[in-house]
Amino acid sequence: MVDTFAARIHERYPEGLTGIFAIGGTRTTYILEQNRAKSDPGHIENFAQHGQYLQQRYMAFISTFFELGGRNMIITASSFRGFTERGEEYAALVNKEMLRLIDDDFQTFYREQNVDPYFIGIDTFLHLPASHPAHQMALELQQFQDNWPYDSRRNRLIWEIASIPLYTLWQMFQTMSPETRQQLDTQLAQITKMDEMHAMLYSHFAREIYGVDVAMPHFYLGTNKSGDLKWRSPMPIFLSGGEHMRMFYTPYPTLFTTRSTMQAILEDLAFGKRFYSVQTDYQGRYTSELAQAEYERIQTLSDDPTTTVGFSRKVPTRD
Repeated sequence: MVDTFAARIHERYPEGLTGIFAIGGTRTTYILEQNRAKSDPGHIENFAQHGQYLQQRYMAFISTFFELGGRNMIITASSFRGFTERGEEYAALVNKEMLRLIDDDFQTFYREQNVDPYFIGIDTFLHLPASHPAHQMALELQQFQDNWPYDSRRNRLIWEIASIPLYTLWQMFQTMSPETRQQLDTQLAQITKMDEMHAMLYSHFAREIYGVDVAMPHFYLGTNKSGDLKWRSPMPIFLSGGEHMRMFYTPYPTLFTTRSTMQAILEDLAFGKRFYSVQTDYQGRYTSELAQAEYERIQTLSDDPTTTVGFSRKVPTRD
């Protein structure tokens, strides 16, 4: 069944289905699944155990996407703000956890899954002083990439660590050769359609940043477990501008996403029909009765402020 579905996805996306995943609520995932019976469930006593547990959850999540036909998976593992806004203790923990992505267990996983790992955003850490722990971590990830036996036939797993897209773009312009600049200028001069211009620039900069050709993302999966909708994947959204990308949000921590839910997302993305018109207006799409019913539905929603998506959810108090 899964193989048949994967074949349909491969046929639907010959360029390779590309998804962006902003994994949220990892500490909550661990607390609810491993700590909920303790006197203080929110206290994580053993962060090494926490990391090992999450490693297995990440592997299961990644496997699901590729088994269902995915080709390119971009996971935002962390944000640079995680190293600056939550204190030195949290930054040290995250720094250590990032190195799990290249440990023996993950390397075995990559080989078994026929996946090539890439790391983006580490240029921000390499900008830090050489004595900084994050700089040392970035060097290890870079060295890993330099020695991994990449093969273009494999699926791609791109880990976004702490990207600052504007910094990366600035660095690229600083180091761009006159020949490359001339080549881009020549290509742009020959393009008269905006969609072709966008595709050409995306192709060039994505290849430079990712280190491999990656199709423009088809969808984004985030979480609104706190009641708000965030974009937590700066680089792929920056590169694509969000064009032609569907947004999906789970109302729970991302790693609780089941195989059936992942398949439902991909089914809806690839084969679901939606209201879309390339005409000047929506001629022929409504009857008077449909228009009246839709007006009443929207009016009801408009009259209720709580229907607006994005309000912060408050945890109910108990007496």
